[in-house]
Amino acid sequence: MQANEMSNSLLNNDEGVLVEGPGPGEAEFIGRWLLAAAAADRALQERFKQNKKLKDQISSVEIVYGISFSSGAAKFLELLMKDLTAFSLPVDSDWIDLFAVMADLGFFFLTGERYQMTIPYGASGSAIEASLLKLAATERGFALHPEQMIHCISETDATTWHSRLRNMSLIQRVADRDILLGES
Repeated sequence: MQANEMSNSLLNNDEGVLVEGPGPGEAEFIGRWLLAAAAADRALQERFKQNKKLKDQISSVEIVYGISFSSGAAKFLELLMKDLTAFSLPVDSDWIDLFAVMADLGFFFLTGERYQMTIPYGASGSAIEASLLKLAATERGFALHPEQMIHCISETDATTWHSRLRNMSLIQRVADRDILLGES
């Protein structure tokens, strides 16, 4: 994913990401998405066994919490369930680091100004390692800067997009999502 350089250089605390979910009746998608998170957790644990130095290399990522894709997926679904359309995640959220890694792995796909929840197909151990190292490389002044890995928008833009999506008919929203993801 390419980061939005203008947003990154002007980053302030009212920026974040907007994530559009699947249609509210997409239990199969949600199940597959959660299973992909669990598979990523297993792949990461296997990678830790294969690369004993990895834990040290990503220590700045794991200072606050251990990497758990399943926990992140559950949190993101909790946020989505508030209105079944979309959720915002501010750049200063405790979950933004994991979001950046999950977006890099394909759990979220940037379409214009917002992300779509997607099923990742390349979340192998080596891809997870590369993404975690990419996040660790953003560390400046004892702080990670995941906004360098993701596309951030202002809180105002996120609210406007969220309202637009919420007011769209479900059929139109899902059709637009399919077109954006090339699934039509």
